[in-house]
Amino acid sequence: MYSFRLFRLWFLVLSLILVLWSQVFPFEQKSFSLEDYNDENVLEEHLEVLPEEIVSENLPPNLNDQVKYFIRYFSRKKRGMFTLWLKRSGRYLPIIENIFQRYGIPRDLAYLAMIESGFNPFAYSRAGACGIWQFMRATARKYGLKINYWVDERRDPEKSTLAAALYLSDLYAMFSDWRLACAAYNAGEGKIIRAIARYRTRNYWRLCRYRYLRRETKNYLPKWIAAVIIAKNPRKFGFFVEYDPPLDYEIVKVPGGTDLRMVALAAGVDYETIRWLNPELRRAKTPPYLETYPVKVPFGTAESVRRYLHRVRFVYHRRSLRYRVRRGDTLLRIASYYKVPLRVLRQFNDIRGNLIRVGQVLIIPYREQASFYVAARKNREGKPMYYRVRRGDTLWRISRKYGVSIRKLKTWNNLSSSHLLPGQILVIWPEA
Repeated sequence: MYSFRLFRLWFLVLSLILVLWSQVFPFEQKSFSLEDYNDENVLEEHLEVLPEEIVSENLPPNLNDQVKYFIRYFSRKKRGMFTLWLKRSGRYLPIIENIFQRYGIPRDLAYLAMIESGFNPFAYSRAGACGIWQFMRATARKYGLKINYWVDERRDPEKSTLAAALYLSDLYAMFSDWRLACAAYNAGEGKIIRAIARYRTRNYWRLCRYRYLRRETKNYLPKWIAAVIIAKNPRKFGFFVEYDPPLDYEIVKVPGGTDLRMVALAAGVDYETIRWLNPELRRAKTPPYLETYPVKVPFGTAESVRRYLHRVRFVYHRRSLRYRVRRGDTLLRIASYYKVPLRVLRQFNDIRGNLIRVGQVLIIPYREQASFYVAARKNREGKPMYYRVRRGDTLWRISRKYGVSIRKLKTWNNLSSSHLLPGQILVIWPEA
């Protein structure tokens, strides 16, 4: 009984503290409800932000309800996803709008990339479409985009946007209607041509009444209209977004076969920055069959790359672990689980067949771990030292032991965090 009263007293005190805290430091309201947004006719309210070439006065009566549905969808169910799309749009919209303006394409069609991929150059669809503009391989090659083992230019924002501009221009020349051109971009020009022939109309809104077009194609323009309305006035719909800065880069030519981690180290920036600037490189490495390859680096770092890239070195370390065989294990199952070729697993453990026994200890080889560093011009004190991380080690403890900074330890070993694993090999350079 006494403990129950004590609990009630503690609960009341805690509640009082929370109430007082909320009065002194009020929480910012982040939720959004369409009850705060009571426009009966969304299109009429926001018609001025939509391009006349696409949204005309002869709109179908149900279009307003479709647009309101997708505004609810983006603002409620997919709020986090749409916030990320808006954030990324600051990075790519200036490039896309500039190219579209050059080719005479309505600038707001740049938001089709938001519907296609959420402005994600690494996006892949189940059908095999790729990049910001979700090009299929055949269409991409038709418009001059290169695709091979090393490079996929569908993932290059600038080159794929140029291809998208040419494709949309050709579709508009074919149909003389931006609505039909957008529908053809989604469904393919053949599908739209057959729909026009079947129903004897070139009115996009009328074609959407019939069952021939897929629901995805019928929703394509309403979804785009909803995205444009929100993107043009995000605060009205409860989106308070800190946009990514526009891409600002310069190009430097590097030798073929250069790892992007080496470029990042020479430029003095993190690897992810270089990766997002060069998404077309599928293996994060320039094609080895080329003498040089143009790599994008943040503005102001090209000179640093030219100066230090030839001094960047990397060291490979083999890692392995020990696995005790359990009942039901097979050599193939263990190799598949650890993603090690069966031949390599046999070779490391001197096994000729597939027979293993319970309790047997197998050595599982890991992939080689690469450590990058910038070599000193003059290394009078000799070669680098390698340190094997032990249980309980931290970067701070290792830095104090060898008299080097944590920042240098991270740079030499290409570490993005301070987390270490027992058995991990660290490079420590004497010039520190």
